[in-house]
Amino acid sequence: MTKIRSLLRRLQAVDTAAICDADKGLRLNAVKVMAPRIVMRTPLQVNNKTMVGVARTVQLIEPNDFLPVLQGLSEAKHGEVLCVDTKNSTKAVAGGLFLTEAERKGLKGIIVDGPVRDIATMKGSSIYCYSSSVTPYSGSITQIGNMQVPITCGDIKVNSGDIIIADGDGVIVSDADSLDELVDVAEQIVKKEAEIFKIMKSGKSLDQCSNLHEHIQALKKGKESSLKFY
Repeated sequence: MTKIRSLLRRLQAVDTAAICDADKGLRLNAVKVMAPRIVMRTPLQVNNKTMVGVARTVQLIEPNDFLPVLQGLSEAKHGEVLCVDTKNSTKAVAGGLFLTEAERKGLKGIIVDGPVRDIATMKGSSIYCYSSSVTPYSGSITQIGNMQVPITCGDIKVNSGDIIIADGDGVIVSDADSLDELVDVAEQIVKKEAEIFKIMKSGKSLDQCSNLHEHIQALKKGKESSLKFY
């Protein structure tokens, strides 16, 4: 448990782009990215804080019925991210009260592959809410659902216990072992990019921070090459 907590803290200090770049560089193919329709509905937090938590999955059986979301929220624990498969719901299955309760319980956020509402209320939250759409019309509350089962959220499979990482660029999902393997590289990427930003602010161009021209010439000659930043 201590190792997981340490990993989650380290992941919170990097961003989704760096994690994806690390995954690509190491050729792990261990990071899954939710579909672009899964959009942040709450304001980006101060210092662009990355949301990192453990997935608690909820699956609706009947579209548009949000009783399972209430049940999942009731059972959720501190540090978790509620991930909801709404089975193509067209009515809101979560809103401002739900996010406020999630915040009170110490959850890291809510991700709904379906509609939410009360966006104005959510603006004051200190945790994130993502969804695929927004509508003012809420669903019913009469059908039970499935808790802590494999679900599809944002077109990818999410298992209970997966690690969820999200920021302004989107939502990614992976397992703890894979993330432990790539977090060192992700941290190096964040550090390197910070150095490049600093150099560019001093007046140098992006070209001057990389081997761009040499890379292009090598490719034109049919040679193997890779773009590198200094």
